[in-house]
Amino acid sequence: MAQSKPKVTVLTVTKRGGWAKVAIECLERQTFKDFNWVIVYEPGEILYEDTKRLSRSKLDITLVQAPIPKRVSNLSASDNEGLRVCTGKYVMFYQDFIILEDDCMEKLVKLAKSDLFLTTLTRNVEGDEEDPRYTWQDEVRECHAVEWEENVSMAPLKAFKELGGYDEEYDNGWAWNNCNVAERADMLGYRFLLDETNRPQLIFHVKEPVLNPNMPENGDLHDKTMNAIRAGKKPLKLNYL
Repeated sequence: MAQSKPKVTVLTVTKRGGWAKVAIECLERQTFKDFNWVIVYEPGEILYEDTKRLSRSKLDITLVQAPIPKRVSNLSASDNEGLRVCTGKYVMFYQDFIILEDDCMEKLVKLAKSDLFLTTLTRNVEGDEEDPRYTWQDEVRECHAVEWEENVSMAPLKAFKELGGYDEEYDNGWAWNNCNVAERADMLGYRFLLDETNRPQLIFHVKEPVLNPNMPENGDLHDKTMNAIRAGKKPLKLNYL
């Protein structure tokens, strides 16, 4: 008998080590249980201890090697590689070095619908300013597409199929790839909610601009790309998935 597909596939893309212990513990404690976990990693960058912990976990885990890097970043290409393997109706993005509250996934699933992109309000590292998206209302609210943060979020798998995946041109720099996919989804009629009560905790780690100070930010690329799509000069749907 064929095994039924999980309702949710958790997708983690990483090129660092040292994050697995916390992530495993967080997912094992989730009050919602109908999920599997796809991890896309750069060759040689998952430390031995991480691999050992993942192999011992009772979670349903699939390890996927990231594609060979063609650009200075590999994030969008790795997201696409992971999405090709996802089997759940919904994809929960769960980036490395984040602590989840035990009901994080349950809250997202209760809100999930076939036309919704959901995002959480992460708590910054102690000493950093509050997330600028916070309205202090502590409620679920409608939000703009540009407010959809991928770090802990959920969306229907079919949406990414309809969009043809992430734009891998964004791997020529860093950031804004989440805005690209969200704004394109908005153009297809998807709606967006931000749950201010769902507060995953970010863990300090060295960020991409520090590791690669010469890597350009994608702000200008994003503006040009979206203007071209709206003008009909660039396709809305891509061909990565």
